Amino acid sequence: MTIVVTTPTGNVGSRVTRLLVQAGVRPRLLLRDPARLQPGLHGHVDAVPVDLTDRDAVLRATEGATALYWVCPPTGADDPVAAAAALGETATCAVTTHGIGHTVFQSSVGAEKRSGAGDIDGLARTEEALDAASGTTGAAVCHLRCG
Repeated sequence: MTIVVTTPTGNVGSRVTRLLVQAGVRPRLLLRDPARLQPGLHGHVDAVPVDLTDRDAVLRATEGATALYWVCPPTGADDPVAAAAALGETATCAVTTHGIGHTVFQSSVGAEKRSGAGDIDGLARTEEALDAASGTTGAAVCHLRCG
């Protein structure tokens, strides 16, 4: 089993990573800067330097994955909705290309409205894309709507 975790140095991703390691899982972490990894995790994880906006790099880094924990991090883009939607399309591409069977997407309260929630609308687009992939591939998808 290969579990891929994005944003492993963030508030939630760091906890997901720590819990996986404590459970005896060696997760593959996609992060911009491996030097920011929590002390004590080196040797227990596979850290892969990846910019999540680089679809080809994400596809290479998710090859062989059986599960994915995905977060659309803030990008500072002029259009945050489009940026989040593009990141979601990258996640969806990885799920469909590699047949990743389980995906947990950290979304937000408000995404269930599908529009009219400001920047959260980009997360709604990601939910829709992952749901469509699930309908095609049979992959299990869970949206965590934090809020």
